Amino acid sequence: MSTFYSKQTDVELAKHTPLIRLSSYMKMYELQTDLLVKVDAFNPANKDSFSKRAIIPNFERVVLAIIEHAEKDGLIDKRNTVLVEPCFKSGVGLAWSIQRKGYKLILTMPDTMSKKHISLIRALDAMVVLTPGEKGIEGAIEKAKQLADEILGAVTLEQFADKVPEIQKTGDIWEYACKNVNILIVSADTEKYFQTQVNNLLSFLKELNPDIKMVAVRLKQDAETVSGKPECHADETVGINSEDAASTAEEIAITEGMIIDTLSGAVIHAATLISQCEENFGKTILVVLPNTTERYISTKL
Repeated sequence: MSTFYSKQTDVELAKHTPLIRLSSYMKMYELQTDLLVKVDAFNPANKDSFSKRAIIPNFERVVLAIIEHAEKDGLIDKRNTVLVEPCFKSGVGLAWSIQRKGYKLILTMPDTMSKKHISLIRALDAMVVLTPGEKGIEGAIEKAKQLADEILGAVTLEQFADKVPEIQKTGDIWEYACKNVNILIVSADTEKYFQTQVNNLLSFLKELNPDIKMVAVRLKQDAETVSGKPECHADETVGINSEDAASTAEEIAITEGMIIDTLSGAVIHAATLISQCEENFGKTILVVLPNTTERYISTKL
């Protein structure tokens, strides 16, 4: 394996997670492409499961970009600003990012969230306000808006998000991909709530590099078919069986010593199939790996 990035501080690591060449795996399959993976599970708040569902890598990177942009414009400061945010599965990443930047944070979330999740967030010095579980994330959003109106100096990240240039939100993966990568492969297993952001980012990348091909990958059951209709701004959608995804994850553990989950196994398996097409020989393929297998260790993967 060859690491392209090595940053010393935790905040910089969130912006520059490792880029690794799967040298041994490529040799095993005799691939004639350069297969790189972006290991966003290595970001400092890797226990946050938001990234598993996001086609965009590294949620923390986006949060930090928004905060730093607001600081630069003098819109927020550590002495007088309280950040109020609703969250569902993104709480740990939010709490970590905002804690590292030195701000006070109030997170609103359904009371059905796990005690472990809430404890991790509180350990990062965030205040948690629980809302009725039957109202779901909408109830948490409503409460956050209420608190933002009531608390002096309270703001939400949403107030500044649209003002941040997309390249700042996307970070190093997009800078690298635009310049050097021929094919980008990502997971399409995204929550509907984030689809607008996903569309904006992929559209932005296409503007910078119209020649890059984007492939979206979906896990499917054996009897299920996945349409070739592209997801978001991707050029193609590929369905990968859960069994094939799990087998690939096991192969990566053996060849590269990397512990990944089935979702990551699916995108690497898709990359392998694409690498074996003669038309792609000599090209560079970049795969986003969103998660490790730690939280799935009690399952098959």
